[in-house]
Amino acid sequence: MRLNDFYEHGIARGVVRYAKERDGWQLFGYGWMFRPLRDLTRWRGDGIVARVESVRDARRLAALKRPVVDVAGAVLDAGFVQVNNDDVATGRLAGEHLVGCGFRHFGFCGVRSVGWSRERRDGFAQAIRAVASHIPVFEETLPWWEKPDKFGALRAWVAKLPRPCGLFACNDTAGLKLTALCRRLGLHVPDQVAVIGVDNEDVLCELSAPALSSIPCDCERIGYEAAATLDRILSGAARPAQPLRIPPRGPVVRASSDVLASADPLVSAAARYIREHVHEGTNVHDVLRNVPISRRALEIRFRRELGRTIHDEIVRCRIERARHLLTESDLPIARVAERSGFGTHPRFHCVFRARTGQAPLAYRQAHRSGSTRGAERGPARA
Repeated sequence: MRLNDFYEHGIARGVVRYAKERDGWQLFGYGWMFRPLRDLTRWRGDGIVARVESVRDARRLAALKRPVVDVAGAVLDAGFVQVNNDDVATGRLAGEHLVGCGFRHFGFCGVRSVGWSRERRDGFAQAIRAVASHIPVFEETLPWWEKPDKFGALRAWVAKLPRPCGLFACNDTAGLKLTALCRRLGLHVPDQVAVIGVDNEDVLCELSAPALSSIPCDCERIGYEAAATLDRILSGAARPAQPLRIPPRGPVVRASSDVLASADPLVSAAARYIREHVHEGTNVHDVLRNVPISRRALEIRFRRELGRTIHDEIVRCRIERARHLLTESDLPIARVAERSGFGTHPRFHCVFRARTGQAPLAYRQAHRSGSTRGAERGPARA
């Protein structure tokens, strides 16, 4: 395994964690980490965890005649066992976030002919289907963000987008390029163009101006499960028939998408109040005390601008806060209920399950790094 970026370091942490739980595992890295490999063709290891990003990579690895577990999902028809991020779910989370911000116009910026980018685009389209039937798409071959000749086409694409617009970038690198391009075009982020990426590379996201919202992949869990899957195959188990998709974590919202896309100043004021006070148990009456308008008039405006009621917006914000606390903290479920404004544990459990399809504890377990011990076996080299 190479170790060139944030994603690969996360995968490596999971592989290392699994290896430390086994007896006799030796780890080799084709790159600069572990025991360095200069020539894969002469290596005599047992199995491989690899990020297969191209057909060329796939052919080289297939020629080694060893079990391969792919953690990228870029070349989906290569015939390798797949353990990787649930990219369709990632796209859905991005779409749900931007729809929740009130956007009705969208765009997707991705990579042509790459499986993980295509699945993120498809999940995004699923999430916004109820409010937008068409998504403008910009896709070029990898690594287009390193090629200055591609930026003219990207600039023209962004300039033509209807505004306000919510943009989903296939990863944080693309998101960083988009925020910089919007700045050069004189477009305000997030009011005119909101941007959300994938990977949550914290340094990269904070380097963006404004800071980039992002959806974290659970890379450590991917690496751990990939190592466990390889271990089972080396122990004689059958290759899994279906890919193992590891769900991403909930969006980390930063300034690039922390906005409510509404032309109505009273709706914006009400939504801002809800976001800032939802953890206090805010209800509709609290909102109305802080916005100078009747309930009926504000409800009409909310439905017209956002397609939902004031109460729906309060519950949506509570659910988003609860998702964040469940995945990014170790707070007991009762404390999560309290800090997300639900008050009682039973009410939180009921509403959260109805909105997400999972109980709070199940959601936490599914969206945080986990461990699955494989069958006991002797020393292996991966």
